[in-house]
Amino acid sequence: MAMPETTAHKKYVSQFPMMGTVISITLFTPNQSIIEQIYDYLQQMDQVFSMNRPDSELNAINQQAGVRPVKVSPTCFNLIAASLAYSKQHADSFNVLIGPLVKLWKIGFGGQQVPAQAEITARLKLMQLDQVDLQAHDHSVFLKQPGMQIDLGAIAKGYFADQIVEQLRQAGVTSAIVNLGGNVKLLGQHPYTEDHRWEVGIQAPTAPRGLPLVQVQMPARTVVTSGIFERYFKVGNQMYHHILDPRTGYPVENQVDQVTIITGQSELAEVLTTVCYFQGAQRGSELIETLPDTEAIFVDHQQHVVVTSGLTPRRKGVFLIE
Repeated sequence: MAMPETTAHKKYVSQFPMMGTVISITLFTPNQSIIEQIYDYLQQMDQVFSMNRPDSELNAINQQAGVRPVKVSPTCFNLIAASLAYSKQHADSFNVLIGPLVKLWKIGFGGQQVPAQAEITARLKLMQLDQVDLQAHDHSVFLKQPGMQIDLGAIAKGYFADQIVEQLRQAGVTSAIVNLGGNVKLLGQHPYTEDHRWEVGIQAPTAPRGLPLVQVQMPARTVVTSGIFERYFKVGNQMYHHILDPRTGYPVENQVDQVTIITGQSELAEVLTTVCYFQGAQRGSELIETLPDTEAIFVDHQQHVVVTSGLTPRRKGVFLIE
């Protein structure tokens, strides 16, 4: 599974498809046992959180909406509880109950037409946060209305990335790159750069893969990007992307193509990309400036780049985080 590069500075890159994306783990010394441990961990998480597996814990909760509470594992319960807390904190943009709306639009999953207003209105009624009953004593979750659905797609990869880096650290790994389909989390110092910083390229939204718009040199952080060119469809000249507004039921309309968050915790970064996309460059930057050790990069429709104050320009297209 792990193959070294044929250079003096060796990397051991393991890749495998899972959860609808490609998982990539880069180590700098071979360690097959930890790679297998991570693979097994992600398989277990797929059984807990997958929306596509009828036997997952998450689907059991959704299938019993309006019927009965479902007891789940502490892992499942705790991530749902955290997601609900984020949803209440950022109710205008992040809503973990967005599942019925996502399923209605089907953006990225074959959807090619705008749903009827009556259908959208009906789905919005299934997204009331006070209609979730959590019982910590037995880890049970109850969605009170039939048709309600929890969708953890906007946070789960961040949670997994945080857990994987902790597993690597506990296994004695000192440097690593964890890439969960674009969610990147770094561990330790880069072993081959002079200042031991990492350099991460931020993809240009409309450019071919691998063509970065900006590069950031940084200590170990997480880098999470959310944009509108990942999943969308067009009707005439109108573009309908997958970032849906939990207040209106329609894709958000603003001047932002994508948002990148750089911070310590990947779970939080996932939430902040969604929140800052809604806020836009100015208000989003103001929010990020209030958070410690957190930076943001906004790219608008004209490919103009706005960065927060902790990103120091080094040369054209290259920024440094101290």
